[in-house]
Amino acid sequence: MAVLSVILATTLLMGLGVSIVLLGTSEGVLAAHDRASRALREASMAAVHLTVADLRRQPSWSAVLGAGVGPISAQPGRLTEASLTLVPPWGGPPLDLRQSTVDVQAAADTGSGDPQVWRLYECGPLSRVVPAVSVPPLFVAAWVADDPADGDGDPLTDSNGILAVYAEALGPANSRAVTVVSIRKTALPSEAAEVRILTVRPRP
Repeated sequence: MAVLSVILATTLLMGLGVSIVLLGTSEGVLAAHDRASRALREASMAAVHLTVADLRRQPSWSAVLGAGVGPISAQPGRLTEASLTLVPPWGGPPLDLRQSTVDVQAAADTGSGDPQVWRLYECGPLSRVVPAVSVPPLFVAAWVADDPADGDGDPLTDSNGILAVYAEALGPANSRAVTVVSIRKTALPSEAAEVRILTVRPRP
């Protein structure tokens, strides 16, 4: 009986130990996943703010909506390179930004309001956005389109000083985060234009 009790107690303690180890491992995995998700969300917002900063310097948003090389805007932001197949900072096959633009167009096409044509405005590794800071190996991109509610029926002309921005952050293992915003430009007398974020719609 004593031997049986010892065996049962030993088995119970072993099971408890294994449970503690598994719990610690699960918490570590969840914490790492949470950190990666937050980094992606913040990176997509960084792409939004970079886009806003660059659009503030553009005298005409209609020019931004024009076609450049392929899906790239005629007046792209400072981060954008001419190539549409860039190697991601975590390695692996090049990113196909032409296909990404097709995907953005499909995801953003709700069928309501004026049609939109999405132009690639910013794209590059996050490390180029904040070069003086150590950042995760993430890639960011942002597309711009005319406000579908301006009512002019022309996706290549900004009639009300409002644009839509679709910002995306990409990471290893197909991880991603998307933030969609609308922004308004207000011309100020004898000053640089003011650009303000009107709405923010994070997406999973």
